[in-house]
Amino acid sequence: MQETLFNSVFNSSTGAPTVDFLSLSTSLLVSLLLGLILAAAYKYRTFYTKEFVMTLTLLPTLIAMIIFMVNGNLGAGVAVAGTFSLIRFRSAAASSKELLLIFTATAIGLATGMGYLLLASCFTLFICLLLLALENSSFTKVSRSKRHLQITLPRDYDYEDLFAKNFPKHHTDSHLLSLKSQKKGQQLILEYEVEFDASIHDKTIMDTLSSLDPEVEVNLTKTAQKRKTL
Repeated sequence: MQETLFNSVFNSSTGAPTVDFLSLSTSLLVSLLLGLILAAAYKYRTFYTKEFVMTLTLLPTLIAMIIFMVNGNLGAGVAVAGTFSLIRFRSAAASSKELLLIFTATAIGLATGMGYLLLASCFTLFICLLLLALENSSFTKVSRSKRHLQITLPRDYDYEDLFAKNFPKHHTDSHLLSLKSQKKGQQLILEYEVEFDASIHDKTIMDTLSSLDPEVEVNLTKTAQKRKTL
């Protein structure tokens, strides 16, 4: 099985690497097909853009062609392919899922560019099945009890026991992540990570916090916030 997976279409019966039009065309067509499969798996339950789906579809073929042009020199191919694959993230911040799929497409292109078509196919199917399984698994679902809150309060407001006072039955735990002032120190912006009882509704949380002060502002999310520092 191992010999079958690592049998390159560019190797002749004598073991010497040979590249002809048929083997090269087969490699590029397989790269395109695997790119289509990867893009289809990415689109499942994902808000996507047309440009990224096209990029994900064609990237394995591009990487395979780069590997072919450097005559199978894997080191030079990885350097060039890595540069091209990361151009998309030159100015726009990419999600971790998009970054994962970019590296997956690069790995597929490297495998097909070296002629390991069966290995690339098995790897693509494995990643796609795993991606679909994780999308439907409770393991990756966002917690129903944790909230990320950003609250604007007057400077003189006592925020030490904010959630214990206003949510005595539903509040489980809270952490103050950041604190800053605005409007020349007249207001405070507090950023919290709070864990509530799963039965409480988001509207109840918003209504309760909004009633603390006429000028209060509340921003509530259930997703983890991206950090600029490790």
